[in-house]
Amino acid sequence: RCRRILCEFEAAELELAHRMGAPRGRIRISVPQAGMLIMPHLAEFQRRHPEIELDIHSSDRLVDVIEEGFDAVIRIGGSQDSRLMSRMIGAFRQAVVATPAYFARMGMPRRPEDLVRHDCLHYRVPTTGKLLPWQLSRDGVAIELDLPVKMIANTLDPQLRFAAMGLGIAYLPDFAVAQQLRDGSFVRIFEDYCLDTVPIHLLWPSSRHLSPRLRALVDFMAEGLIED
Repeated sequence: RCRRILCEFEAAELELAHRMGAPRGRIRISVPQAGMLIMPHLAEFQRRHPEIELDIHSSDRLVDVIEEGFDAVIRIGGSQDSRLMSRMIGAFRQAVVATPAYFARMGMPRRPEDLVRHDCLHYRVPTTGKLLPWQLSRDGVAIELDLPVKMIANTLDPQLRFAAMGLGIAYLPDFAVAQQLRDGSFVRIFEDYCLDTVPIHLLWPSSRHLSPRLRALVDFMAEGLIED
């Protein structure tokens, strides 16, 4: 019995030493609302680092990392803010998708120019107020299209729901529709015309000491997202 108690005591000491040496504290982070790609990685990060408290703020608004007191921000695209350090943690491509039922009803577009005769579901970029252009190209040359507007939303969820109900064609990040493409509820078209990749960056204040907890997040997110 004494031997068992001694083993338990030694195990508790090792656990305490591990916890004392582990990164700890709070990380206040802003993430875009298109966070389906990011959230599983943040959850896994917290599972691996239980001593770190994640305070997650989800918004497509261009937050001021320093003035609003964020430790880090995940941003689609890049940043021209010289006050921030940056590390690319991943990338994605856009996908033009709709349901089989929509294409059965409205016909299958054979070339990008056919989209002008279809119901298009659009995304309004919160930072600019403009509609996100559908960046399609042929042989490296951009295809200029004046697309009809069936619906506009400033988050991805309405586009996903409207598209899932067969109400139109949407232009969405490929990670946002990965499951629907796998199970056949969405059909992807014009994949060869959507070749540009969009980077995802993790940014943090350059003037701020990179604490062990923030260093752990930077390294984990870069490894996790890029590998995927």
